[in-house]
Amino acid sequence: MENSQGRVEQPGNKPGGWKHAGLLLGGVGISNLGDFIYIVAINLMVLNMTQSPAAVAGLWIISPIASVCTKFWSGSVIDRYDQRQLMIGADIVRALLVATLPLFSSLWMMYAVMFLISMSSSIFVPSSQVYITRLVPAERRKRFNSLQALISSGAFITGPAVAGVLLFYLSPAAAIYVNSVSFAVSALILMLLPKLGIGEQSGGKSRLSPRIIAQDWQAVLRFSRKSGYVVGIYVIFQIVLVIGMSLDAQEVVFIRQVMNLSESQYGALMSVTGIGYLVGSLLVTLLAKHIPIRHMMGIGVLMVSLGYFLFARSFSFELAAFAFILLGLCSALANTGLVTFYQNNIPVDLMGRMSSVIGLMLSALQVASILIAGVVAEYLSLRLVYTVVSAAMMLVALILWITSLLPSRSSYYQEAVTKSATMK
Repeated sequence: MENSQGRVEQPGNKPGGWKHAGLLLGGVGISNLGDFIYIVAINLMVLNMTQSPAAVAGLWIISPIASVCTKFWSGSVIDRYDQRQLMIGADIVRALLVATLPLFSSLWMMYAVMFLISMSSSIFVPSSQVYITRLVPAERRKRFNSLQALISSGAFITGPAVAGVLLFYLSPAAAIYVNSVSFAVSALILMLLPKLGIGEQSGGKSRLSPRIIAQDWQAVLRFSRKSGYVVGIYVIFQIVLVIGMSLDAQEVVFIRQVMNLSESQYGALMSVTGIGYLVGSLLVTLLAKHIPIRHMMGIGVLMVSLGYFLFARSFSFELAAFAFILLGLCSALANTGLVTFYQNNIPVDLMGRMSSVIGLMLSALQVASILIAGVVAEYLSLRLVYTVVSAAMMLVALILWITSLLPSRSSYYQEAVTKSATMK
């Protein structure tokens, strides 16, 4: 087979083949591994520097704020430029910025650099979503997404373990430098991937301006009105998951002060969650082709909500551990279904802008829900807050799953038939 330059390509080297998919998974996986090493190291570094729990808590608000500041305009950039180059550039910027963190003695300088790192991540993630959609054929996306979930869960398990070894033998700074190297390695791997089309918005004639950004937001709103069901289902399911994440911010308080469990038991609960996510990702990878997207989304999000509810009603370590295992098992199922649904129903030429607009709303909601949950928990029982919120999550997830089963909505959940010529 000849490409546009007249060179003969082997089937395995065609864009969308498993060779390129494997490289993409490898690059993103190495970056994820470095992220989890970074999370452990930077928290310890800031705590050692300040001895202030409030300073450590400040780390967790930087990312959503940076996301809100970036997503106003990043979608317009992503849909107009080469997503592969944007991913490579974001990795290189993050590698350089992360490497400077151990050099600062000022907490506010570290916060500023971490804000820039988070902004780069806010460009990398939606760019990778668009690139994945362009690279991976529709009939392979569910399989690819399940593999990506498996790699992410592996990073979730091994990242903190690697960080622990580095911290034991070396220092938090050494772990930070390992994260910097991981971004650089990810960039090198991404350079091996093919350049793909940029889409209808690429023109290259229009300089990015407030007027262009406003037009792009109008395009997103027009599509949202035209395809209200797709956008509504995706956004509401994501809101359920984001609200669950806001409960996670009070997790340690619930476990230590409400359930009166020890620090070692808290650590054990975190471990079983990671193991559950890893096992769930493995099962999704093995069974993805047999589970319809609507059930991945519906059962997955419903069971995640049930996990939060069982945790809210836990009065023993054993029941809490079961709830956390259920959370881990079903998170991979829910995320794989949601991502595949999004890829199959959103035009790829609009995906960057759509991801940014939706991401902006979700980031703002995440900041608000974390703050609201914390304030409400000061005046009401934290167990009551967990119970009411998780019960509402279950009800919304059940209603949305039922709507996906309606015959009139079946076209939104159709999957491309696997072609006879498989990717090699």
